[in-house]
Amino acid sequence: MQPYPITLIQLAVKPVFKGNSDFRRDALDENLERACNYIRVAAKNFGSRIVLLPEFFLHGFQPGRSTDDWLGASLRIPGPETEALGAAAREAGCYVAGMVYEVMDEFPGRFWNTAIIIDPDGRVALKYHKLYAMTGKTRPGDVYDEYVQRMGGPEALFPVLDTPYGKLGCLICYDINFPEITRCLALRGAEVFLHIASETRSPYHLPDGGWTLAKRVRAYENMAYLASVNMGPVVDGEVPPDRHHGESQVLDFEGRVVNMAQTSGETLLTGQIDIDALRRRRQRPGMNFLAEISPQIHAPIYATEQVFPVNHWIDRPMAGLAENRDLARDIIERRTAAGRLVRPDHD
Repeated sequence: MQPYPITLIQLAVKPVFKGNSDFRRDALDENLERACNYIRVAAKNFGSRIVLLPEFFLHGFQPGRSTDDWLGASLRIPGPETEALGAAAREAGCYVAGMVYEVMDEFPGRFWNTAIIIDPDGRVALKYHKLYAMTGKTRPGDVYDEYVQRMGGPEALFPVLDTPYGKLGCLICYDINFPEITRCLALRGAEVFLHIASETRSPYHLPDGGWTLAKRVRAYENMAYLASVNMGPVVDGEVPPDRHHGESQVLDFEGRVVNMAQTSGETLLTGQIDIDALRRRRQRPGMNFLAEISPQIHAPIYATEQVFPVNHWIDRPMAGLAENRDLARDIIERRTAAGRLVRPDHD
């Protein structure tokens, strides 16, 4: 397989809510049209085989809205929006990945943070539901038993799409902090991680911050490419226009930066993916972490420690972030009582 270009669109996004406004459908339509135009630009100017859009590229980011607000703004997949993205993918002849808020008939009263990959025929070829986030959205673990029954077993939590450009897997923003996600994707064959993000300016995102370094480690420890796209400027919103730090980037399977955006503004970033080089690396027995790992060693500890429970929200959707924070505090208290955590001498 010849090396090919992947393009990350660090998109300017208009939030679909502002102040006390109702859902601004016109804002979503503007975001959609902008994204579709850039998909065509990426293919025409760079020959991109994969185009990646950021988290919230359709809905924008607006804190403080209720679950009912987001239920009303969420989309069905497939739907008119994915049809429009599919038409752009067909015209461009490329795969397109991004994130939308989704509602599903199987789970009434819940909304999901969903990554999609659309193939060059315009079809939604993969859906991934964000596993980790402290917000009001539902995560697969919240309704684990029902989710795996309806969606096709535990493997459905870690979908991998086999394409002519390698095997693709998605993770969303905060997911990068949990090595279990990329490891499960890699064990299922993923060669390119598509990290769909909306990262703000914070100490975690400085060049030596943990979140930033985690990207390099996730690529290195799994011998996989990682393409991490960030949201661009906020347009006509209530947060600062430069809320996001930019720095969309492509990392190779050794954890090295292939290319990185040098701006927080709207931009297209392109990097080369060499799948044959990755596959040669994965065939080497030395320092081959995917061949050497023994999950059975770790599974008993995971199974017995007091950590975030599955099925906790199976009877009802959570009301919002505060309920998850309360649950996290309870887990911290229980782990402290069990001696796993120790209180500091001084708060």
